[in-house]
Formats: sequence, C-alpha cells, structure tokens
Amino acid sequence: MRRRLLVFFLAAALLGCGATASAAGGADDPLVSLDYARLWADGLVEEAAEVAAETLGGVYDEAVGSAVSGSRRVSLAAGEAIRLGEGASVTLTSGSARVTLNAGALVNATVGGEAGTGSLNARQLYIACEGCDATVTASSASTLNVSGGYEIVRVQATFNDVPQNAWFYGYVYRAVELGLVDGMDADTYSPDGSFTVAQAVKIAACMHQLYHEGEVTLENGNPWYASYVDYAVRNGVAPEAYASLSDSELNEAISRRDYVALFYNALPAAEYAAINSVPDGAIPDVPASDQAAAQIYAFYRAGILNGSDSEGHFLPDSGIKRSEVAAIVVRMFDRGERISVNLN
Repeated sequence: MRRRLLVFFLAAALLGCGATASAAGGADDPLVSLDYARLWADGLVEEAAEVAAETLGGVYDEAVGSAVSGSRRVSLAAGEAIRLGEGASVTLTSGSARVTLNAGALVNATVGGEAGTGSLNARQLYIACEGCDATVTASSASTLNVSGGYEIVRVQATFNDVPQNAWFYGYVYRAVELGLVDGMDADTYSPDGSFTVAQAVKIAACMHQLYHEGEVTLENGNPWYASYVDYAVRNGVAPEAYASLSDSELNEAISRRDYVALFYNALPAAEYAAINSVPDGAIPDVPASDQAAAQIYAFYRAGILNGSDSEGHFLPDSGIKRSEVAAIVVRMFDRGERISVNLN
C-alpha cells in the first residue's frame, strides 16, 4: 500500500499524473452521480500509478535498496550541507537539518508522502526522485545516513569572537574542520569558555575513533554523553572509574591535568615522539612524581604543550579554555603544527 501511495505521489509530482482518463461529463451535465465520480477518480489513481510504476519504479526500488544496504554516515557541522542526486536517500539520525527543494520531487518514504522545503524529520527516510535537486543543510551539528549520489557542501565557519590576529585563530578553524570541535553556534566559538568532564570525554572518544577508524560515527546517547563515556571506557581512553561518575561530576569543569590524561590516551603513544628536551622536574608546577606527570611531560616533549608563560608553568589544577583545546587537538593530529619548547 505504501508503494502504491508513493508512486502516486511521484506521478503527480513528476508527470502531472501522466494519465488521460475519460471525462465523467461536461460542466453542464448535472447527472453525474457521486458513485460515478468516485469510480472515475479511482481510475485516475490506478492509471497514474501504472505510469509512475513503469517510469519511476526502478528509481524508487534502487533508492530504497541502497538506503537499506549501502548507506554511509555523514557528519555535518552547523551550516554545512549535502546536495542530493537523483535516486539518493537521506535519514537524519541526530541533530537538526532543513531541506531545500530546488527542483523535482522529494518523497518521504516513511510516511508515504511528498516532501517540500522545510525541516527534516528525524529517523525518516527521504528519497530524491527523477529530476530532483535538493539540499539538506545542518542547523546544528548533525549526523545523517546517506546513500546514492550526493556531494558534501562544506562551509567555512565564521566566528565573531575569533579575531584573525588571535593566537588561536588558525587552531580553532582547523579543529572545526577536523570535525572534533564545534562552535557554540554558527557565529560563536567562545574561546575563553571552559570544558566539562563530559565534553572532554566526547572529544577524546571522537579523536580515538577518527584515528583508528578514519571517521567519527559516535552519536549522542541518553544522557547525551553516555555513548561517549561508554566508548572511552571500553577503549581505554578513560579510566573505568569514569563509568560510575555522577551527572554532576561529569558536568563539572575538567582540570588541565585530567584533560591531558584523557587526550593522551586518544592516540597511540608512538604519536608522541619527542622533539623537545624537557627533563623530569623541568616544568615548574609539575613534579615528576605528580599525578599524570608522565602524560604532561610527553605532551611538552612532543611539542603539543608549551606552558602558560615563559617559564613553562602548566597550571595543572586550573580549567582549560576552548581556545587551548583547539590548539591541542590540531597539534595532536598534525605534527607540522607542533612547537619547540626549551625548559632546560
């Protein structure tokens, strides 16, 4: 029944119904009965469905089959978009997005109806029909399952609070491009904002997955951070104790010490080859015997950290800023961005 409804919508949208049923009577004919009118309408639907099935059935079957067996998970930042080709399908799995229909027909196969410009409904399958030109734009950080022909339309984020002369300018945009850090919204990054334990776990988990699997497929759970905590604990990114942290503990600001301990575990130790000579005890406020000292010294030696002042103070018990997070993320993934440190 759903297939029949869909081909009718396709026929109406693409072929102008494509049928030539006989007229029931002239405008001046008062003898057309209600039953006869219904019979005539049913015949029109049947004829349109036959034309649609013959013309578009293959496109529909191919799109549904592809959506089930060959979909790919695509993550978009706010403002980024995908452009759907004929026969492509898309399902919004997290976040929010809006579809813009420029030409042709887009069908919501879940409810059996034609879709137009507007919000994309979560967990519903949309199919781009013959001649369709549709763009799906993420309103917030979103994940979609997409199959068939499509292209990603990346956009350069523009944050009003990230001036071009700021030391963190390049780091922020590069971190966003990697898909590991998001702005607070499309216009705001909040470089001086702090990070909670849960937010830090999320980024560390996503970095681990990006490094080992080549893409990030993790999605928000319930509560939103549950899936990231679970992944981080299972994969040795976070200690097992994190699995029993309370909501209030996970929503507290994370210290710089704990942040580095988490991030260190996101990549293999081989990625932290030393390029700087930083002897044990050289960091003024991090004794070699201190908690997480090994990870902190490894980051200094690898050129990922250089301290908060000319003497190299780390400030282990203070919070970490979003600007600093961006710098650390980029330096971890791009060795060309690592920096020289001299604390001898």
